[in-house]
Amino acid sequence: MNELVIDKPGSYLGVRKGLFYVKTKDGGRSEFSPAELSHLSIRCRGVGVSADALRLASRFGVEVTVYWRGRPLAKVFPAMMGGGALTKRAQLEAWQSEKGLSVAREIVYSKLHNQRLVLHQRARELLAKGVAAGADIEALADRIRECMNLVVGAGSVDSVRAYEAQGAVHYWKGVGFLLPEELGFTGRTSWSPRDPFNKALNIGYGVLRARVWSAVVSANLDPFIGFLHQPRGRHMCLVSDLMEEFRPVAVDRPLISLAIEKPQSLLDDKLLERNVVAAVSKALERNERLLERAVVEQARRLASFLRGAVERYEGFRVRW
Repeated sequence: MNELVIDKPGSYLGVRKGLFYVKTKDGGRSEFSPAELSHLSIRCRGVGVSADALRLASRFGVEVTVYWRGRPLAKVFPAMMGGGALTKRAQLEAWQSEKGLSVAREIVYSKLHNQRLVLHQRARELLAKGVAAGADIEALADRIRECMNLVVGAGSVDSVRAYEAQGAVHYWKGVGFLLPEELGFTGRTSWSPRDPFNKALNIGYGVLRARVWSAVVSANLDPFIGFLHQPRGRHMCLVSDLMEEFRPVAVDRPLISLAIEKPQSLLDDKLLERNVVAAVSKALERNERLLERAVVEQARRLASFLRGAVERYEGFRVRW
């Protein structure tokens, strides 16, 4: 087991003989070894957590994340995690500089590359089956390639954002071709979505955000100083920045598969969150935790680039 999810109100997390135990409201009880866990997620209200459980989690490096409405609300970090004044100073110096612009370009280029690959793979599958929509999706993937070429020469962050937005129009139109009609997907809507696929995306991105947040802090980066997203209020801009490279492959792709193969799993509101969390967690853990390790590595690569230890920041791009 990798992630322990507590999603039943009235549950209690404690420690007994060096093991976590979860006691549910109906009297059920389960035990878990901290050595077998890397994440502990609390996804509902009314959960009790003992101080001993928090100490045991910190001792074994188990991340504790509290979610609210599908988004990570708070985390418990070991006291020494997130230091590194030199990295943070370099990050601040790069903000709104040519160095920061190069990071923004690379993030968006990599995101568009991964979006294009998601569509291209599905288009090839449909064309092989003789489905006409495959050609339409392939054409949209080619349009994303055009946006990628424009990003390379972007001279400002505003231009990078504009090309990202253009690519998003083509991408989500292609995703719409893939999804079953009963899901009612007409395009990407992040604020108060009504259709189940947009709701699923928000939940999935919440899982990814929690992973990226931890990676950013472990790399001694400041979550609030980003290079692509505009700073506002308490928005963790850098977390949102680094998420972009992973959204298409860590969240979109497994949820598209889930929607195509088991649309009913997204139509049942009572099971939606549980099904989405399971699908995204499985994607992160697949192939010896390739994506999960890549999230950590990208944060470290960025920190090394900002400090001047490497010449350029290279975004995460999946291969065919």
